Amino acid sequence: MIRTYQYYAIFNFAEDGINVTFPDLPGCITCGDSVEEALLMAKEALELFLDGELVEDIPAPQSIMPELLNSKDKAYLIEANITYY
Repeated sequence: MIRTYQYYAIFNFAEDGINVTFPDLPGCITCGDSVEEALLMAKEALELFLDGELVEDIPAPQSIMPELLNSKDKAYLIEANITYY
């Protein structure tokens, strides 16, 4: 069975790259040197994070975009497909 999940990721544009966090998933973090790389890394981080959780332990995503704390931050909706056996 394949389940699709969508979570917002916050991209924080820093001098040394882009830091990515998922407000709904504490501990699910990654980074990238460009937006394209950060998007790929965010998808991979989300898939790895969710793949290690039991279905019933995965928190429901917020249905609204999270508040951005920095004017340079951007929110992206990241999708992950997880296969359960």
